Amino acid sequence: MSKEDILKFLGTKRSLTADVQDARHARYVAETNYEQIRKQAKHRLIWAIVGIFILPIVVVAISPILSAVVFWGGIAGTIYLAYVQHGQKRQASALIEQANQQINAAMAVPAYVQGMQDFPQKFYSYWTIDRLMHLISENRATTLQEAFNVAETQDFQNDQLSMQQENLAVAKSTNSAANISAVANVFTAFNTRK
Repeated sequence: MSKEDILKFLGTKRSLTADVQDARHARYVAETNYEQIRKQAKHRLIWAIVGIFILPIVVVAISPILSAVVFWGGIAGTIYLAYVQHGQKRQASALIEQANQQINAAMAVPAYVQGMQDFPQKFYSYWTIDRLMHLISENRATTLQEAFNVAETQDFQNDQLSMQQENLAVAKSTNSAANISAVANVFTAFNTRK
């Protein structure tokens, strides 16, 4: 196969996987939105509960009756806030489920399934095929098999780099904890000396 034939073949495969990629992106956006709503709900509820206990203490100096009204109003407001946020999380969860259904529908399209027959399943995704096209168009690989091998090597190197970064983060965390512990030990020794 010539370079142009390989690029044409990969272009066809990439177009077959475009709908699945769009659905996966929609799921990613929905999951990100759900996580953001969940974190906001958590913070709002924490502040509401803190407010329930702090505000009545501040207001009690003005009037004990007003303090009770603020306390019970705060409880009612917190319950309403929890109800509204539960509805928002339910809507975001429904969007995730809808995106999952779009992915399943896009993967069930006969053209998508047929395109998978003569292509390695590991590489049958929009961005991987796009990466294979770039490898061939940049002459980093001359055949499809070479492009698969280069892509696999790059994936392995990325995995190794990711593991090294995780190990570095753990080492930094351990070093930081050791420094804090050493400082605390110095203060403890100084205080027990007296």
